[in-house]
Amino acid sequence: MSFATQPEYAPIHDLQTMLRTVVPEQGLGRDGIYGTETRDAVKAFQRQQGLPENGETDEATWNALVRNFKYKEVLRAPAEPLQIVLQPFQVISLGSDNLHVYLIQGMLNALGQLYLDIPTLPMTGILDEPTANGLRWLQRNSGLKETGELDKHTWRNLTHQYRTMVGDGTGKFPIRSVQQPAE
Repeated sequence: MSFATQPEYAPIHDLQTMLRTVVPEQGLGRDGIYGTETRDAVKAFQRQQGLPENGETDEATWNALVRNFKYKEVLRAPAEPLQIVLQPFQVISLGSDNLHVYLIQGMLNALGQLYLDIPTLPMTGILDEPTANGLRWLQRNSGLKETGELDKHTWRNLTHQYRTMVGDGTGKFPIRSVQQPAE
């Protein structure tokens, strides 16, 4: 596609998209026209930023808008995923001293707050017997071979279980019932 065939209003669409995110209270439409509504939204943004309030999108206004938009987009997006590096066919086994084991221990301890039968693990960074038992619990409940080792299949099931049960970390989302011992 040639750049010459792009609509002339594309930059205004971009401006309006950013303004809709940064000053949503303006209720700005996205019509590609730099009309009264767009000028008012630019003025509101300029006021918010302590910029000269003229309704014109000069370089200072544009740069501030882009910065604010990028910041708000990060807040609106899902958290950055964590993908550990496991080499092809790498297995972290009993006795291994590996920094990834801290993550495993932490995730299993968090799941232990939600399930009664996961052992509490010391945070050692070493795949010790308690950690291997925690991995065996996960593997048993995930239909995997119970090795007590961390391979890619176990990691995938651990991250899925963690994401599903721990959710946003507050214990409120996703909605679920937490197993608690009867008192």
